Amino acid sequence: MKRLGLGVMVAAGLAVAGCGGPRLEDLLVPCPSLTLPADVADLTRYQADSQPDHSTMVMDARITGIEGSCRRGRRDQTLDSSIAVRFQVERGPAAPSRGFQLPWFIALLDARTNEVLNRQSFIMNGQFAVNTTRANVTSQAVDIAFPVGSGRRVQDYRILVGFQLNEDEVAMNRRRGPR
Repeated sequence: MKRLGLGVMVAAGLAVAGCGGPRLEDLLVPCPSLTLPADVADLTRYQADSQPDHSTMVMDARITGIEGSCRRGRRDQTLDSSIAVRFQVERGPAAPSRGFQLPWFIALLDARTNEVLNRQSFIMNGQFAVNTTRANVTSQAVDIAFPVGSGRRVQDYRILVGFQLNEDEVAMNRRRGPR
């Protein structure tokens, strides 16, 4: 017979007694749709003032996954979302060091008008291990709360994730296409 820890037994007892423990309706909360446009899913950086080719590449990065969850917020008037982003980074021949910085963002959009309601920018710092040219890193979870109720539903929002790119980098991604 498997023994349960004291914490599990106390939690089970409270749940049976109607005290504490998550309610089923709190666990089954839908999240807004999540979008990762191909235009901002990749980041390739080259040495400044050089022709972009493999010998001048500093790094090549891509977003490889997004983990998220949603839960009911304060007095059921908000929906709280938590999002973490996974990246894969390749070190280029022109990299000046083993360290790297990945500029990225999360934006909350109105699904009907595509208006940006909230936008947060971040820098993911990382380092390549000795004698490696590839790294996989995951951001800290980012919490976003947005209003629901009073005429606003989860379906009224979209969450957009991507790299913070300049115009030339977006144009290069468009020419290259999704990878």
